[in-house]
Amino acid sequence: MADFFKNFADFAGAPDPSPAAAFPSAATPVSYQAAIPTGSPSIPYTKWYRVWERTSPADFKTEAIILPFIVIVVGLHVWGRRKNKRKARSWIQAHAPVLEKEFAVVGFGGRKAPTVDDVQASGLLKAINSDDLEIPTELLKEKTAQEYVTYATGRQNVAFVDIKLSLFKRYNPLTLIFECIVSFFFDSVRTPSETMEATIFTFDGKEKDLVPVPNQREQEVLETRVKGLQSSYDGFVWAIVNKDYMRQLREERYDISFTSTKDNPKLPPWATVMSESAEINDLLLTPDLVKAIEQVGDIAFDNLIITDQPIDKPT
Repeated sequence: MADFFKNFADFAGAPDPSPAAAFPSAATPVSYQAAIPTGSPSIPYTKWYRVWERTSPADFKTEAIILPFIVIVVGLHVWGRRKNKRKARSWIQAHAPVLEKEFAVVGFGGRKAPTVDDVQASGLLKAINSDDLEIPTELLKEKTAQEYVTYATGRQNVAFVDIKLSLFKRYNPLTLIFECIVSFFFDSVRTPSETMEATIFTFDGKEKDLVPVPNQREQEVLETRVKGLQSSYDGFVWAIVNKDYMRQLREERYDISFTSTKDNPKLPPWATVMSESAEINDLLLTPDLVKAIEQVGDIAFDNLIITDQPIDKPT
């Protein structure tokens, strides 16, 4: 038993350990000691609470490189969207008067309600049947940042027309440059361009199916009106095409594959006729149409197609 307690003899006279100070009193700043109120516990000094002491401009090199690129990308995106919006607005302002003369309703607003002055000046019946159109606030809708659409209806034998403006991807210059480079090396890829595509849908004897009527009485009135109209016609495929896009058009559209190409002396040398039958060329190729194509020019004119066949090949 004595041997057992002998093993702990070395620890019998050891003094009790005392806690070490957080830092020597000589290392404590004078200003820090003055800030400690009397009787408060001691708080260790650290740089963690002082960002300006533990960081330097050299720590932000990565951010300094990335931030300018982010500013440039956002700036180009905002500028590109605004530029496309201004171009689309300028286009509709220039062409809205022409569309108003050809169609009863242009855009997504509708007819303008007659005012009191209109009724007093011309009578209620004439005021209601007035051809004046109100330019709607949403005359042109933004479908995407590069695509704008509008709509028109109210013309004999024409159900409606859809107009689409396709502009450059100014909001994404890298994509635009890439598409230009790819189109330079591959003929199958079309060079980016700004286009206006107008698609007119005819009634073709289907007024009762395409014109909405609120009640049975209006349905009877519509049937009475269309009895004397001959809006139906024999379908055919006929087109005037810019020769630069002729091959690509044959590959993209199924309906054009039914036609044969034949130059016409009435057209400028850069344009040609693609038709199922040569008999309708003289009937459709009017002097006004030829004059309009010449005024547009080979740079702006792509194609004019009349078709009763689908664009895509049926499966």
